[in-house]
Amino acid sequence: MSSFLEDTTTQQWPALRLFSLYRLAVATIFLGLSLFVSLFASKFSFLASQNPLMLQWASSIYVFFSIIALICTYFRWIPYRPQVYLTIFFDIAAITLLMHLYGGVTSGFGTLMIAVVAGGSLLLPGKSALLFAALATLAILLHEIYASLHALFEKTAYTQAGLLGAALFATVLLAITMAKRATDSAELAAKRGVDLANLAKLNEHLVNRMEAGIMVIDDDGAIRMINHAAWKLLDKPEIDEQSRLLDVSVPLYDLFKSWRKASENPEFRSHLNRLTRPNSADLQVRITPVGSRIHDKGSVIYLNDNSNIERQVQETKLASLGRLTASIAHEIRNPLGAISHAAQLLDESTELIQADKRLAVIIQDQSLRLNNIINNVLRLSRRDNAKPEKIELRSWLTKFIEEFSRTNDISKDSISMRLAPQDGTITMDPNHLYQVLWNLCKNAKKYGTVNCIETKVQFVAEINSASKPSYLDVMDTGPGIDKEHHVQLFEPFFTTSDTGTGLGLYLSRELCKNNGGDLRYISLPEGGSCFRIEFSSQVNFGESES
Repeated sequence: MSSFLEDTTTQQWPALRLFSLYRLAVATIFLGLSLFVSLFASKFSFLASQNPLMLQWASSIYVFFSIIALICTYFRWIPYRPQVYLTIFFDIAAITLLMHLYGGVTSGFGTLMIAVVAGGSLLLPGKSALLFAALATLAILLHEIYASLHALFEKTAYTQAGLLGAALFATVLLAITMAKRATDSAELAAKRGVDLANLAKLNEHLVNRMEAGIMVIDDDGAIRMINHAAWKLLDKPEIDEQSRLLDVSVPLYDLFKSWRKASENPEFRSHLNRLTRPNSADLQVRITPVGSRIHDKGSVIYLNDNSNIERQVQETKLASLGRLTASIAHEIRNPLGAISHAAQLLDESTELIQADKRLAVIIQDQSLRLNNIINNVLRLSRRDNAKPEKIELRSWLTKFIEEFSRTNDISKDSISMRLAPQDGTITMDPNHLYQVLWNLCKNAKKYGTVNCIETKVQFVAEINSASKPSYLDVMDTGPGIDKEHHVQLFEPFFTTSDTGTGLGLYLSRELCKNNGGDLRYISLPEGGSCFRIEFSSQVNFGESES
């Protein structure tokens, strides 16, 4: 409560300063009027004073006091309440004296008391205002009694004095009512202001915590608000109060201008746009007006990372697939095991002719293939959590090349590596990296061999502290992949081979994403295939490059 009173008095100092200026103006008018009376009293008898000299002194003192009071309001030498009491009491005394010198209540100068009491009521509402009215009324009545006892004026004016006193109390009551309403309004406004400030902070917190990017743009393209998600999706640009959408993203600004132009059509309907950017995530863009109408001032731009949307779609597919495979795997494996076992027994029989043994081998091979398909499908719904480790890439790839060459009966010279720097270190789960590279190399060996000419595989890595992530390219010299298949390349069950399952590349990409990276296909103009493994940004870099 005390802090509220302190804030109130702090806000009322300007009001007291304004009232002091009014007092100085009135005092200056009285001083000028007293000088005018002393010079032209004979011509203007209605302004005649009983004591012109005393009138000049009283006016001069009133001006001097008004100047001192005004200075005190600026420097606050005297506390607020004592200063208000002192100035109002002095005003009552000064106006009563000046009213007496000009002929009493009938002169009309007593009405200035209303302004004094009204000002005091606004500066100190409540009981203090009633005190000011009572003192002013008492001063006027005592003046009339004094004038009547000493026969200073021809006629007494008790009626006018009483009416003036009643006007003073009416003014005070009206001022108290207005001041109370003003105080209540100020308190309500303060509470609403706190509520609005809290609501604004809550909205800002919620908007900044949203995964979707949100921007508010003026009609001229100035950025009024941008949340953290939008700032990240736009590659963390430098933004200040004068930033414009054109300075942040030219393609997004072009979309915004196209939307504004299209919105002039009465049949316009808002729709989604896709913003494709090189070396960055593709964005799904939606633009709507701030208000309910297209031409309301300002627009809202919603940004979503298409990769997140696609990942959510894939996760939904995997969840459905997991439930399906869990229910049918047991039913398939039991008869599949019986078929495979029966084929083995047939193959071991001495009574079978060579052609029938060939059929038994085919049954075993296809049973094994079907079992591998079931295992791969089950792996889709059981992702192992990544356990990333720091891997010194050169030594790790050397061991991998030796094992892959030995297992697949190919020469070591058919696989080479070129790393920059030589001692670069990446962060990834070694088992996941092993599975990804094994699958990519098997595909290169399987699909890259043309006319019995074995394909060459090369590992090219660039591990540095640039803005783009560190990567490892697996390149081969085969015929490459048809352009029409690039979009479906990483979809599950997509394959161009009669013997493939269509899950290898999909699983490889999922393993990379589980480690915070990605797997992408890059078309090579000179022919061949290139699969790029992008690693997580948590890497250590070597000092030199060889």
